[in-house]
Amino acid sequence: MDRREIQRRAKELEPWVNGFEFEGIRYAEGSDHGYLLSQDPADRARAFYEAFPGATRILELGALEGADTLALARQPGTSILGLEGREENLRRAEFVMEVNGATNVELRIADVETLDFATLGRFDAVLCAGLLYHVREPWALLKDAARVSAGIYLSTHYWGSSDGLETLDGYSVKHVREEHPEPQARGLSVDVRWLDRASLFAALENAGFVEIEVLHERKSAEVCDIVVVGRTRLGAQIRRFREDGFVNAGPVFADDTIARLKAGAIDLISRFTEHGHVSDDYWNYDVENEAPVLYRIHNLEKQDWAERELLFRPELAELAAAFVGSPVVPTAFALVLKEPKRAAGVPWHRDRANVAPHTVCNLSICLDTAGPENGCLEGVPGSHLLPDDIDVPEIRDGGPRVPVPSKVGDVIVHDVRLVHGSGPNPSDQWRRTIVIEFANPAIALPSLPS
Repeated sequence: MDRREIQRRAKELEPWVNGFEFEGIRYAEGSDHGYLLSQDPADRARAFYEAFPGATRILELGALEGADTLALARQPGTSILGLEGREENLRRAEFVMEVNGATNVELRIADVETLDFATLGRFDAVLCAGLLYHVREPWALLKDAARVSAGIYLSTHYWGSSDGLETLDGYSVKHVREEHPEPQARGLSVDVRWLDRASLFAALENAGFVEIEVLHERKSAEVCDIVVVGRTRLGAQIRRFREDGFVNAGPVFADDTIARLKAGAIDLISRFTEHGHVSDDYWNYDVENEAPVLYRIHNLEKQDWAERELLFRPELAELAAAFVGSPVVPTAFALVLKEPKRAAGVPWHRDRANVAPHTVCNLSICLDTAGPENGCLEGVPGSHLLPDDIDVPEIRDGGPRVPVPSKVGDVIVHDVRLVHGSGPNPSDQWRRTIVIEFANPAIALPSLPS
C-alpha cells in the first residue's frame, strides 16, 4: 500500500481518537485530549513484557484504534486477541494492523460487560488500559480477566475523594456519567462506576490476584491514575519458576486420581521387588548381601499398567504450557522412587543443558509426602539461567541448596536446566514420584543419557 492509498484510507476513517503514524509520517491526526493515551504504547508494551516476560498469548481489553495492540504485536512469537466495543474503532484498528503488516493480531467486536470470557480460551496475561472506569461493574471485569489468564497489566483511574461514594456489592463506588468529548472513547454504558483506591485493591484480591504490584500512581483530590500488575496464584508460581527454576504448583488431580496412580506405582514396583521382574526399563543397583535397590522405572508410558492413560491427562500439558509459555508435548516418562531406609541420594546434575531456559520442564507428581528426611528434591535457585558449561558440583557447593517439600498430590515443576539433586532416604517412608518431561514440539531434543 503506497502513501497516497494510506492517506486516502485514513481519511475515510475519520475522525480518529489517537491518530497514527507509519514509517515516521503522520497520516491521521487524533484528538487534542492528551489523556486518551497517557502512556506511550511502546513504553506500555515494554512494561507489560517486563512484568510478564514469558507471555506469548495475550488478551487486550478495549483495543480502541490499535495503538497498544500494535506495540504488543511487535514482540516476536506473540499472538494478540484485541476486544473492542465499537465497530468504527475496530475498523481503524484493523487498518493500522494492515498498514503495519501485523499478522499475529485478531480483533473482535465484544461488549466485555456481557461477554462469556470462557469462550475465549486461556491467555498468559491481559492488558487492560483505560477501560476499567468505563464499565458498570469493574469488579466483575477483573474476575473475568482472572478466570482466563495468570496475570493482568491494569492502567486505570480511581476516585480519590470520599465525597459522593456509595456502597455497591461491598465496594465503595462513585457513579459517573460518561461525557467524554469523543463518543468513540466512552464506555458502552451511559452510567458507570469508579472504585476508590481501597475498593480497587479489594476487587483485585477478590478476583484472585494474589500478587499486586504498583508500577505508577498519581493521586489527586478526585481523579487518580494508577498502573498495577496483578498475578493469580498460577501467575505468581510462573514468576517464581522463571526466576528460581522450580516451584511447587500444588495439587492438579483429585484425590481419587492420585490414589489410582499410587496403586499403579505400587504394582509396578512389586513386579521387581516381589516377583523378580527384569527389564532394561527397571533401573537398579546392587547392594552387597542384599536385594538390588530399584530407583527408577523408565519409559513409564510403555509399561503394562491400567493407570497408564492418566499420564496423558490434559491438565498436565496445560500446566506445563503455562510455565514454558508455549504448546507442549510429553517427551519422557519415569517413576522415580526411594525405598525406605535403603535408597541412596541422587547425584546433583542437570537434566538437560542443550536447551534454552524456560522451554523444557519436568512435572513431578508426588505420590508420597516428601521432605529432607526422606530425600526430597533440592535445587539451586537461578541455576537454570547459568551457561551450559558450568561446573555442577561447584554450583551445588556454592548454593544455596533449597529443599522443595511436598504433600501427596503436589506437582513440582522444574526447568530441565536446573542444578538439582536429592539426599538418601534413611526414613521408613517411601518417596515415589512420577516425572514427565514436557517440551515445545518445535524443539529438537537429543536423547537423554541412561
